[in-house]
Amino acid sequence: MESIISYFAVTPTEFWVGVLLIVVAVMVLLAALRPEREYRDLPRGVFPDDGKLHPTRRASSSEPPLRTALPEMSPAEAALIIREADGPSLTIVTLVDLAARGFLEFTEYRQFPGAPPSVVVVFLKEADSTCTSEERYLLEILADQGAAESNAFVLRHPFDLPRYRNTLESLGVPPLGLPTARLSGLRSSVSDTMAEIVSHRLEVEREWFRTARQKLSNAGALEFLGGAMGAAVSIFLMLTSSLRPFWLLVCGVLVLLGAITILGAAERTVEGSVARDQALGFRRYLLEAPRAGGATLEQFAHLAGWAVALDCAHEWEQSIERLSVGDNRRVDEVFPWIVYTTSPLTELRQIPEFIKLMFARIHSAPEADDTRDDDTLGAGLRGWQSSPSTEQ
Repeated sequence: MESIISYFAVTPTEFWVGVLLIVVAVMVLLAALRPEREYRDLPRGVFPDDGKLHPTRRASSSEPPLRTALPEMSPAEAALIIREADGPSLTIVTLVDLAARGFLEFTEYRQFPGAPPSVVVVFLKEADSTCTSEERYLLEILADQGAAESNAFVLRHPFDLPRYRNTLESLGVPPLGLPTARLSGLRSSVSDTMAEIVSHRLEVEREWFRTARQKLSNAGALEFLGGAMGAAVSIFLMLTSSLRPFWLLVCGVLVLLGAITILGAAERTVEGSVARDQALGFRRYLLEAPRAGGATLEQFAHLAGWAVALDCAHEWEQSIERLSVGDNRRVDEVFPWIVYTTSPLTELRQIPEFIKLMFARIHSAPEADDTRDDDTLGAGLRGWQSSPSTEQ
């Protein structure tokens, strides 16, 4: 040991401090990298009955079986359990699912020629017993016209309601609901709250994620950043003095262990593995659309929110193409919750394109950041009663 310390030209104290740092990082890594488990005596994607204990085994990495029934969760929960979707993604997933269920509709709208397209959310009806807590929150804020937009955005880009209504009526589409918000000006705090609601339910109430995963991930991030900074300092000192590479080696090991810890800490519980299998099994159904499994055009048209949640909107659209063979209905009849004002809705490929537009527009205006907005919700209503000079 003395020869090793002598080789690196460090004091015994420095050497053992470096070793201790690596040992601690290894212990954090081992705590984070516990393999996911699944129930050994139950089919994949099946939750156990309450009160019964079941043996477990290491979770399989193979594809789960196809599932034709809706998963026992909301689309937002599915998006979080399979890909840890962020707040804006959870908001869009929920908006699209609510629209497919008849609570909302969307209008692709340009108030001025040459302006970028905006997505106007139209409120149709209030939440009912089928709605989850995040869906109720979203519908409640959208029920108040202009309240879902940040006040700074509304003041700078007031919305011309008469012009909007005239545009729809000129296209033969009389407005049936209440236009209430534009995605570009949607308050960023709305998506933050959506993420908090869904994450809390999955981590605390359903216990689908390990409760310590965030702390372990934070510890890994601290190791990674600290190691990277230490490595940069060590390289500088090695180039400018006779410093031996001991601390560069220590910092490099910390960076590696920290990176692996960050990737490995996001781990599901046994119940989380069941939920993931349900969601991924239903994703297979959206992709394959087997008629033997009951797949129909009407059913798949109502699964748009699930397609967005499970990150397969284009594949879902191709499934609808196959299911629509021989069906003479227009696309706008199958998807009445999407209204185009700049071009007719005539092709199924326009549906995933519209969803892509939603992702591009949500919170896209700088004023959508309402973290420093002191006005109360609903104060933006006056901007929906004015004649604007600009539009987002």
